Amino acid sequence: MDRLPLAGVRVADFTQIQAGGHSAQWLAVLGAEVIKIESRRRPELLRQMAPDLNKSSAFNALNYGKKDCSINLTKPRGVELAKGIIGISDVVMENYATGVMDRLGLGYPELRRIRPDIIMVSISGPGRMGPEKDYLAFAPTVHAYSGMCSLTGYPGGPPNMMGAMWVDALTAQTGAFAALAALHHRSLTGEGQHIDISMIEVMLSLLPEAVTDYSMNQRVRGRMGNRDDIMAPHGCYRCKGKDKWVAIAVSSDEEWRSLCHAIGREEWLEDERFSDCFSRWRNQDELDRLIEGWTINHTHYEVMGILQRVGVAAGPSVSVDELVDDPHLNERDFFVEIDHKEMGKGRYARLPLRLGGSPVGNYSSPPLLGEHNSYVFGELLGMSQDEIKRLIEEEVIY
Repeated sequence: MDRLPLAGVRVADFTQIQAGGHSAQWLAVLGAEVIKIESRRRPELLRQMAPDLNKSSAFNALNYGKKDCSINLTKPRGVELAKGIIGISDVVMENYATGVMDRLGLGYPELRRIRPDIIMVSISGPGRMGPEKDYLAFAPTVHAYSGMCSLTGYPGGPPNMMGAMWVDALTAQTGAFAALAALHHRSLTGEGQHIDISMIEVMLSLLPEAVTDYSMNQRVRGRMGNRDDIMAPHGCYRCKGKDKWVAIAVSSDEEWRSLCHAIGREEWLEDERFSDCFSRWRNQDELDRLIEGWTINHTHYEVMGILQRVGVAAGPSVSVDELVDDPHLNERDFFVEIDHKEMGKGRYARLPLRLGGSPVGNYSSPPLLGEHNSYVFGELLGMSQDEIKRLIEEEVIY
């Protein structure tokens, strides 16, 4: 693929952390020129997770493919520089708290005066409208507010927090998708638009069964652990080795028969407790005990191989070191090697897509803070070196 799909598109990136940073990263990998705007006065929060602002692994993993300029937005001249970048951009992405962009003089009405067809993507926990629009949010609070935690955990136990920032990753994809849809709409109509993405709503959209169940039956779903409404067996089972597990899900009587034959437990086929899907579902405690009595004698990869060969869904619970060395992922070139200017070569997870059958994309080095100041202010905005030097001394470019 000689030309990436978004070549020629420019994005002004005011985002922070994962939900915003990863959203703009999708566009960068697909070929857009993404210019991240931050400053030494207010560096991207992920940079602050490391002693050196340029050596944050979290920042680097979510910002490769981008350019970076440093603008002090607390100074009026800094805001003017940001407006100059916006004026030559197609998309503006931001996930500040509600009202921040407006107070900076960079709200959507002002951006439309700069460029009438601008597309602005705003990401926040509660969204940009509603009685709670000014509330702050991080992934744990969004997970809880969306109802996800109320469904996560074991029966009789408390709601469980989710270990990873699931909503950030999902919101990032939503933001990228929305930007692409808006770019397509603009190509047909010439119209820009302001896109309001609520992280709570992103997470809530993943709970259709719970919402529909209550809407139709006035029934509030509770915590089910690893159980399913229909499938049994359906769970995560201990395997040979320290903290090794495998997930198994059986969706039909045919798959159940295949499982029993594959593991040499044909006598289970004659057991009335497991004679059909509903019977197995009603007797899951005993069923899980019996299955774990078999899995405990095999590695998690062995269980996957045995069951997958007969058409039963099974997958190992894989640790990070196993993922990096996984032959399937490596044959698919899932990890890309990027040479960071200060941290050296490292392996990074690429975006989960293959363009034209291969993992083509812009995987340039994660930018250093202000690395592309000369390019952005000199080449793109046409400023002289003397003016750039003066603004650096005044800590406008900072």
